[in-house]
Amino acid sequence: MSSPQTPPPPPAAASFLDQYKAYIGDLGNFGARYTTSNGFYLSVITALLGILALTKVGDVFAGSREYLGLAISAFAILVCLVWSRSVASYSKLFAIKFTILREIEHDGNLFPIYLREDELRQKVTLLQNERLIPLILSLPFFITLIFLTYELFRQG
Repeated sequence: MSSPQTPPPPPAAASFLDQYKAYIGDLGNFGARYTTSNGFYLSVITALLGILALTKVGDVFAGSREYLGLAISAFAILVCLVWSRSVASYSKLFAIKFTILREIEHDGNLFPIYLREDELRQKVTLLQNERLIPLILSLPFFITLIFLTYELFRQG
């Protein structure tokens, strides 16, 4: 029989501080990816809105502009839904990262910056509000989709 292993000693405060610093750096990189992701989705929606505007002007897409408008609107709505889910995923991952930082602060006897911040701010986070942006931006495309569908059925 082997003797039970003793647990390793807790890491030194310097080790916690190094982990803390590295994790905060990772959080900053994660935030930059989040910002880049939002910029990408906004660019796609803006481009689709521009193309949709072209389908309404002149005879550039004569005969097929309703179908093109339907396709663009449907695609834009899908992009907005994916964008909203992406923001929700980032929100969950940010929550996990801040939970880990709070644990490092607690276990390493560091000042509880993030716990104190939670106590001082409102319970609604920016990411909860940001998740609404893609849904709001999908409304014009949704209205266009309904209008063009109605027009196609009325003509046909």
